[in-house]
Amino acid sequence: MPLRILIADDHPAITLAVRSQLRNQTGWEICADVHSSAELLQAARAFQPDIVVTDYHMPCCNASDGIRLLANLRRHFPALGVVVLTMITNPLVLRAILSAGAHGLLLKDSQLDELVTAIIRVERGLRFIGDSAARVLEQSGAHHAPGRSGALRLSVRESEVMRLYLSGSSVTGIAGQLSRSVKTISRQKNSAMRKLGASNERELFDFAAQRGLVLPSLDSPPESQAGGPSDWL
Repeated sequence: MPLRILIADDHPAITLAVRSQLRNQTGWEICADVHSSAELLQAARAFQPDIVVTDYHMPCCNASDGIRLLANLRRHFPALGVVVLTMITNPLVLRAILSAGAHGLLLKDSQLDELVTAIIRVERGLRFIGDSAARVLEQSGAHHAPGRSGALRLSVRESEVMRLYLSGSSVTGIAGQLSRSVKTISRQKNSAMRKLGASNERELFDFAAQRGLVLPSLDSPPESQAGGPSDWL
């Protein structure tokens, strides 16, 4: 079956460029392109895409509603891979986008080839941060480049488990919330700890404390989420 991709952006030039780049990929199918967050949610229900490439700030969508949109996508379409393509260079907002569940993050000055790479990695269950977005986060002290931190090597599922665990959920509770076995959650937690260089629980929580990690709930009001949440990438 083809990889079904939904494009969402209110700038026609962007949707045209993205569509032109992606339609040349063998085995990929553009199921629709839309121009607002409301249309995105409707199209996701109608077409059931595998990946959505979306802007963060579209008409009828302020900064906090962008977080709400990502939370809704994650809640209602948990299997959907979400790649955010944005002009925003505020590191607090970029961290909030990652915390809200984006699997891929690129700035709009990125090469389109990088978007192809992002989709391939997200489809494989990995997280991808584009070079220019990574530079913004690293310069702000909010991000560490590969080789200096294990965080970029975490899979999306490992990141989910760690985010919930550091928020206070137990392994058993996370298993119930994510509909996975306790054994699977325990394995993903231990794998993430190894990648982060944390040999025990204390080191893991020290890692979080040293980076000022405040991991927001996706059910929190969007205003509180937009006030500077951290991600741990």
